[in-house]
Amino acid sequence: MRFRITIILMIALGGLTAVSVGAVLFVSASASLKNTLELMRARAELTISLVERGVADHIAPARQIIDDLRGRMARSELDINDEARLVDTLSGALAPAPQIGGVVVWRPDGAGLWVARRPNGGIATASVRGEDHPEFAPFIANFASTGGLQWGAPFHNNGATFVTVAGAVERNGIYGGTVATGVSLIELSRFVRNLAEEGMTAFVLYGDDRVLAHPAMLDPQYYGKLSAGKPLLSTDEIEDPVLARFRDLPVANLPRDSDFEVREAIEPRAGVSFRDEPGHIVLSRATTAFGAVPWQIGVVIPVEQVSQQFRRLIGSIAISLGMLVVSVAAALFLARRIARPIHAVSAAAEKISRLELDSIAELPRSRIRELDEQARSFNAMVRGLRWFRTYVPHQLVRRLMDSAGSAATGVREAELTVMFTDIVGFTPLSETMPPAAVAEMLNRHFEMLIACIETEGGTVDKFIGDATMAFWGAPEPVPDHAARACRAALAIAKAIEAHHAAGEDRDVRVKIALHTGPLIVGNIGAEARMNYTVIGDTVNVCARIESLSGQFAEGRAATILVSSDVAAAAGEGFRFEPVGDHAVKGRARTVEIWRLASGGLKR
Repeated sequence: MRFRITIILMIALGGLTAVSVGAVLFVSASASLKNTLELMRARAELTISLVERGVADHIAPARQIIDDLRGRMARSELDINDEARLVDTLSGALAPAPQIGGVVVWRPDGAGLWVARRPNGGIATASVRGEDHPEFAPFIANFASTGGLQWGAPFHNNGATFVTVAGAVERNGIYGGTVATGVSLIELSRFVRNLAEEGMTAFVLYGDDRVLAHPAMLDPQYYGKLSAGKPLLSTDEIEDPVLARFRDLPVANLPRDSDFEVREAIEPRAGVSFRDEPGHIVLSRATTAFGAVPWQIGVVIPVEQVSQQFRRLIGSIAISLGMLVVSVAAALFLARRIARPIHAVSAAAEKISRLELDSIAELPRSRIRELDEQARSFNAMVRGLRWFRTYVPHQLVRRLMDSAGSAATGVREAELTVMFTDIVGFTPLSETMPPAAVAEMLNRHFEMLIACIETEGGTVDKFIGDATMAFWGAPEPVPDHAARACRAALAIAKAIEAHHAAGEDRDVRVKIALHTGPLIVGNIGAEARMNYTVIGDTVNVCARIESLSGQFAEGRAATILVSSDVAAAAGEGFRFEPVGDHAVKGRARTVEIWRLASGGLKR
């Protein structure tokens, strides 16, 4: 017999309310007060995190523009001396980011190109020289010597102040210029004004006494006071008595795991009105993500918004005589019992996200109907996934998940190492065996191959009859992909020899071929069926080398042939024996082939 959770909760809450009003009143009130404080702390942390994340997202396009321009110039996709194309590119970069005031590109000779946003939204361009702007000289000289990407101090130009970020353009390790841009503090102030909830005031300070962003900065009387010598106003210069005392406000004691500060502005100064409120709470968090000088990102909250939580709590206790608190306590008790199977589902779902299906225990049944249906459905899903996993390369899926998912599956060109394996004389061998025995032998063989390949970080691409195709260097780029492939090939040879020594599959001998070269790698296929694979001439050459392996088997358990590209890229620790230049189908020139033998140094 199954029961509905709604009926259970109603019976339990009603019965406990009737018999426990007096006894549980004090305990419940204390618990509710503690919960209220925790919720207030959580809300405070959420509020400051939302403000900080919003400010970071607002500023992020500045760095993204610099990173994009530096990358394109370093890859010779954009010429720093081609002003016409630079103007088009920089104008396009400014279009989707209204908070960016402009972009300037300085060439090594001191000449520059400035593309700025007009007040009416248009784009203005100008050619500038370093001697006409001496204030830029130390800035450019610094990047010429240090390179990299840096956030600079607030900079005032043409009637506006900007938060600047700049980076050196390098090509082949040689300094080729500087690219800089800036986020308008007016736009940043407008953004934080819209970011805060009603009654709150968001702000950003440079250090703890200069204002980067504040709603008051939208008033012309304030930003009109800014100049090149004074790019920022101090906290004393804007109409906010709370921020004017920011450095002197006492900091509240918080748990050690809190990464933000709470300042109390409860007692206002004589003659200063805090918008008719008795005081304020200031939440702030310091960050050095935008330069050496820390930014204080925070929000000012009227005490009234905080204290009303306590008033509601006291009123609720007084009116209900503890009945509400008792009901909450009962609900919490039941919630813990009900949450237990839910936590089990969450833990199992976490393992599913890591494809650890074998470690998931079956969820127990429950006498609560909804939880019982959940357990039965979840167990059925896990069983289905275990079956589905046998048809999907789950190791590849896990690695793609660890490599940023869709970003790692995009089609790209890369230098990889490819492996082909094939069982020598499989067709006549299989004709002497029952079909079930052939399948069992192939399963053992492929399981051994997968273990050796994935131990060295290889990706098993596909099985083609008794043949296997694998590659190294994707989805995770690894510089030693050739060496890894060689170690995997030697491991396969050693495993086959061990099987022979143990009397298993003595008739199974393997041909292995390795080749390194450029390939197209990524998702290939149709929308309904994709395959993460590699294509290109390197695959074809590797397949041709594998077809040559039978000429050099000489009764070995495994014959490993590699191209000269693999031999050159593998590094020390391998012994290669030359077997000559050979013509391969589809290539006009011959391919130099080496046999990989276990042990010794490369020669």
